[in-house]
Amino acid sequence: MFKNSMWRVGLLASLVSFTGAGAQNLQPIDPLQRPRTGASSASFSISAGYAPDLRQTPEGLTSSLAGGLGITATYNVTDRLAVTASTGLGAARTRTLNGETVAAASNLSWSGLNVGAQYTFEGRYAPALGLDVNLPLAGDGWAVTGSTSASLLRDPVILDGTLAATWRSEGAPAVSVGAGVGFVVNEAVTLRADAIQSLTFGILTVPSTTLGLGGAYKLDEQNSLQARTTLNITGGRTTTGLSVTYLYRP
Repeated sequence: MFKNSMWRVGLLASLVSFTGAGAQNLQPIDPLQRPRTGASSASFSISAGYAPDLRQTPEGLTSSLAGGLGITATYNVTDRLAVTASTGLGAARTRTLNGETVAAASNLSWSGLNVGAQYTFEGRYAPALGLDVNLPLAGDGWAVTGSTSASLLRDPVILDGTLAATWRSEGAPAVSVGAGVGFVVNEAVTLRADAIQSLTFGILTVPSTTLGLGGAYKLDEQNSLQARTTLNITGGRTTTGLSVTYLYRP
């Protein structure tokens, strides 16, 4: 029950890029300097994504179509300390074909409320520490994620890496490591590729690999659009996903 519920609400975690996820950051930046947001500044984003899935189960051939909508707000307390809050909804439609029998089910899940903070230190590699708390997920308990990240900018290439660990009040802990490379095409367009390796500890421990490819387009100083496609490999299963994000900086 826990795994099924987490799979539905986990759609937002795999498709929607939150600000605290350094390895999935697609924000365009000036190729000559690191992003500078400034104290007392804020940003807001709306993300939508979907993930189709087709697999053979003991019940029969099962096809699923999941979608999600997320909202994130970020406030820069200082030039180096930022706090975030995010929430979202996930929906899934599943059809199982067993001979001549077709069974269908729909599910709607709330991802809960996620609050976090990230502090970026001075230095050539801009090291950062992050802490995120995911509040109760409709009875599935709460989770705490600690992360550390760093990046290296060499015009026009951006390299970054993230290491994160998650502890859940109900469920198994998990660790993940991510690495990404971005290419600044011009002052408006950024392209990006990344890879994330995750491992959830438990009786049946199966590593999960996510490969991402995306880009961002800066409409103007306040508005930008981001898109990302993913390929996830868990055990013998392979799934794909697509997400689109609109970012606004007042």
